[in-house]
Amino acid sequence: MDYKHLLDTQLQQLYTASERMVLYNMLLEHLQARTVSNNASLSPSQQQYFLQYVQALAQGKPIQYVLGEADFYRLKFSVNPSVLIPRPETEELVHLIIQNHRKKNINIIDIGTGSGCIAISLKANLPEARVYAMDIEENALKTAQSNAITNNVEVNFIADDALNLKPADYPFFDVIVSNPPYIAQSEKTQMQAQVTQHEPHLALFVSDEDSLIFYDRIADFALEKLSANGLLYFEINRNLAQETKTLLESKGFEVSLLKDLNDNFRMIQAVRSQAN
Repeated sequence: MDYKHLLDTQLQQLYTASERMVLYNMLLEHLQARTVSNNASLSPSQQQYFLQYVQALAQGKPIQYVLGEADFYRLKFSVNPSVLIPRPETEELVHLIIQNHRKKNINIIDIGTGSGCIAISLKANLPEARVYAMDIEENALKTAQSNAITNNVEVNFIADDALNLKPADYPFFDVIVSNPPYIAQSEKTQMQAQVTQHEPHLALFVSDEDSLIFYDRIADFALEKLSANGLLYFEINRNLAQETKTLLESKGFEVSLLKDLNDNFRMIQAVRSQAN
């Protein structure tokens, strides 16, 4: 059987030729398939899985959910529809934090952890840090806890609501980081169906009327629980970069807007101003 031709036939309406080649290679790698003269050699069980995977991809399911895993910051994470698929931009946020806090015995909290990719990657690269991660979604926390075990790191997981955090329940933190829901409902029509039909809306979308609500509430929490010279980090909606910066400045933060590799403002680093 020509597996590449089969995949091309099934997916040509959804993916470009280069994207299909990437997907094909990902499937073969996942199945640990041998290739002979550029043709895959699959056992009967591997063939069955391959056909199931292609069928799922043809229905628009993201490859990470099809395989049940995603790579992030040189680590592997289990993913499922209860958690967002980790994105390259978030790797840039993690890299920024690691570079700023190397070899430091610090407290870190990741608010809205999802798969745990931020918290776990930080702990793996900052082993002296005490890392906390919270989420409101039970299945997301179970996924994150499993990922921590898989990646052999210790993270303190907490079930809580990012919109109703009680500062008295938490210690002080040197780093507070969040990649909260930030896509306005009105932006949904501009997004790929693969995202809107398969990834968790709870982790993606906010109302148009209060699109910065998570930044507002988390910033208030940070005012109470950031240690002296502690830093607040956010991934942000590039379309609301200035509005997010203005919101944080109004609360007394000194804010740096940072660009990603695509030259879009996608990250914020903030510290309480000395006057506060």
